[in-house]
Amino acid sequence: MIAALGAISNLAPDSRLGVAAVSLGGNQILRAVGRIGAGADPQPDWFDKLDRIAAICPPLDLARCSENMQRRILRPYNYYFIRQLMSRIPPGVRARSDFAASIASKRPRTLRELDDQFTAPLSGFADALDYYEKSSAAHHIETVAVPTLVLAAEDDPVVPVDCFADAKHHWGPKVKRVVSRHGGHVGFIDRQRNCWMDRVLTDWFAC
Repeated sequence: MIAALGAISNLAPDSRLGVAAVSLGGNQILRAVGRIGAGADPQPDWFDKLDRIAAICPPLDLARCSENMQRRILRPYNYYFIRQLMSRIPPGVRARSDFAASIASKRPRTLRELDDQFTAPLSGFADALDYYEKSSAAHHIETVAVPTLVLAAEDDPVVPVDCFADAKHHWGPKVKRVVSRHGGHVGFIDRQRNCWMDRVLTDWFAC
């Protein structure tokens, strides 16, 4: 994602940047900007152009979200996500011998099994827990130094709402949280069947 922002900045060198990222992408941008703010990663040349960020339903505590997804009532979500993720594996990854060895074993039934069997080993992590620990934005949100909106919902079946509580994590002063009663996982549809999330994001980036 950071590389993509650099490419966009090169295409429009005189423009300001704003980022809206959904679900896992929201976790990735929060983690990246937090690490830059803490000095753990170098600051890219274009970083000063980044005015605002919006992260919608970010699973910023991957271990907590994985634990939540183990519930039997959420098995249909697991099946859906696994099917979608497996269908989108890039050709370069499919051609790898370690992928061929992984796919030859049993098919994962949960996202935790998917991460243990594919995501973690193919990305250089020891296992799913190692991947969750090192890839969660929760450890870095205190040092997010760019004005950031985090939009979440109490009834999100994927990301437990306690991930966004004050007692759970240290939130940086630049982060504004909006947690609605309803919205599911990136739903946010009003009674007129309009996506009110669009209005929230428009107002945020217009500030």
